[in-house]
Amino acid sequence: MKNLKISLLLFFALFSISLSAQSTDEVYTGGMENAIAKMDTARTVRSIKQVRNQFDRIARKYSDQWLPVYYVAYNDLEMVYLNPQSEDNLNLLAEAKEKLNQLEKLKDVNKSELSTLWGYYYSALIVTDPATNGAKYYNDVLSNYKQAIELNTDNPRPVFLLAFFEQNLPPFLQSGKDFCGELKKSELLYLKEKKLMSEIRWGKGLLATLLEKCQ
Repeated sequence: MKNLKISLLLFFALFSISLSAQSTDEVYTGGMENAIAKMDTARTVRSIKQVRNQFDRIARKYSDQWLPVYYVAYNDLEMVYLNPQSEDNLNLLAEAKEKLNQLEKLKDVNKSELSTLWGYYYSALIVTDPATNGAKYYNDVLSNYKQAIELNTDNPRPVFLLAFFEQNLPPFLQSGKDFCGELKKSELLYLKEKKLMSEIRWGKGLLATLLEKCQ
């Protein structure tokens, strides 16, 4: 009888832990899906900042998850691109770099997506001060996008971001790849992506805008 009681207590303890873990997963997933849905429609610095703060709250609560940290950095950079001359950009860029360095230490981080975001970060530095930062950081942009492609040839983001960045370089620094061909390649890769919360999925809007030049 005593052994039976111990077994029952152990069973209910394990069952309780299982339910708790399941509940935590559901809360995390629900919070991320809500934030991502808002991010998909954010078009102003104010709305992007609100989404960024939502991801930051999730990241603080679930410190072992890389995805919310990634989106904090991404939205910091989006605010920089939206207003390249803002006085807030130094802080936003510093924070984005801090989050990127944090991502380097997190397990299970998608290395291709991380390299893509590093390239996006260095490109943002150039956008804020092309005369000073162009020559200083252009190679960091190129190397990170190229590394992202090497790590995952099915990642559409570094493909079109690299092509777009090269378009603004002097001819002797360009790879010679067909601009529109690379954009269309990226478009096909987007069609292959799984529409899951755990999968990075930004960039389609910018790609669609760039593809208008290829009509």
